[in-house]
Amino acid sequence: MKRQILIILALLPLLLAAQVGDLPRSTPAAEGISTQAVINMMDSLMALPECDIHHVVVMRHGKVVAELHPAPFRAEDSHTLYSASKTFTSLAVGIAIDENLLRLTDRVMTFFPDKRSIQVSDNMADMTVRDLLMMASGVKPDWTMRNNSTDWVKDWLAKPVDDKPGSVFQYDSMCTFMLSAIVQRVTGQTMLEYLQKKLFDPMHITVADWETSPDGINTGGWGLRVQAETMAKLGQLLLNKGNWNGVQLVSADYVQQACSRLIDGGAKETVPPTDGNQGYGYQVWQSKWPGSFRADGAMGQYTVVVPQEDLVVVILGMKLYGHEELACIWNQLMPGLKDAPLKPENKLQKRLDKLCANAVLPFPQGKMGNKQHKLLQLAPNKLDLAQITLDFGAAGNTMEVKRNQQATESFVLGYRSWQYSPVAGHPVYSINAINRMQGFKHGFTDAAAYAWTTPKKLEVRVHYVDWISGTTYVFDFDKNELTIRDTYPNSKAETISFTVQ
Repeated sequence: MKRQILIILALLPLLLAAQVGDLPRSTPAAEGISTQAVINMMDSLMALPECDIHHVVVMRHGKVVAELHPAPFRAEDSHTLYSASKTFTSLAVGIAIDENLLRLTDRVMTFFPDKRSIQVSDNMADMTVRDLLMMASGVKPDWTMRNNSTDWVKDWLAKPVDDKPGSVFQYDSMCTFMLSAIVQRVTGQTMLEYLQKKLFDPMHITVADWETSPDGINTGGWGLRVQAETMAKLGQLLLNKGNWNGVQLVSADYVQQACSRLIDGGAKETVPPTDGNQGYGYQVWQSKWPGSFRADGAMGQYTVVVPQEDLVVVILGMKLYGHEELACIWNQLMPGLKDAPLKPENKLQKRLDKLCANAVLPFPQGKMGNKQHKLLQLAPNKLDLAQITLDFGAAGNTMEVKRNQQATESFVLGYRSWQYSPVAGHPVYSINAINRMQGFKHGFTDAAAYAWTTPKKLEVRVHYVDWISGTTYVFDFDKNELTIRDTYPNSKAETISFTVQ
């Protein structure tokens, strides 16, 4: 029995990653795409300034023709989606409608009689599920509410509804959270549990977890963590109007509506038009390529679907404004699409294979340095860091970061290579909601590398590979200062003085 348990534990990581490679594979040329066009797009994405590309998947005719996972990121790593999570919430609503558990015209207040205020305005009483789906609740977005409230449903329903529901687009992740709360009310399950049975299991999506609110409701508008191939499956499901391998998982009519322009999307019209002003459906954005649409999340999380070309492109990474990533699809990939298979492009295919196999995010540049051990006592700081131990020796290179009243984080450091370690706590996160990072079933992994950029200056770079963020540590031993900067765009560096013990 003990032996069986050990075997199961040894196989667990493989079982969790089992869905990778599910989708059929082909080559760009066989599916009517110029291999050079794919190379151009990949090169352009990797060259974008102030951008880390983590995953790219290109599908045509239902087959993966190219995928890029720059080290240290790997195909099996999950990735947080930010607002691209919203499209899955929409599908959960669509399935619940198919099962006659709710309707688009149902009034939001009717689901929460126990959460009502003493007085309910006419606009709040009139708000429907459809209004939430279109981001047209009439409630002015309050992005700090989730940071202060422990009962998000009750506090959101108490807000004034200034605009007539359904009339004005106002992007608000709390609208999507309310949809998640409604799904939980009508199904008796969290939305993730419901989706697992109704959508993920039939699609063999085995790795998925989702953040929860303080009272155990999946956040809906953000916080879903899945693999890049899952996003490719999502795109293909939408392309097939809710059908997966001959089984209608979500009604075609609902998916058709969800992926259509139902409201203007709030952005000003520009000439030429951008991807930001094409309109919005049910938690799905319209894109500027005719007939295309996308799941869209902050920091550049995209699943783009172009039905006319039978094309799905997934891009996951870290960039503040991701329209440059979308432009790489429109400007580099789309001109290479043809109506029929191309002749084999063997030389170009070898170049593409090499590009994808060797892609790597930049390492710190410098020398390996000498064997040494340093214990740094940090001055009081906003990051609550107390002590850092650096150890470069024959047994390997490590950095231990101790925070006040928290578990010590240990990083294995590679030189011109990424070394992986389990994360004791939580990765760096840009969302400050109460209960953040709760609800995840699986832990986190970091990958780290170092170099001595000068004899007295050490740089350590960390990526959280099954998340999105990272942190760069620069130790200046001339000034006895540590500068820390997160990889989130526009993040501010924190400089902390230290003494060497």
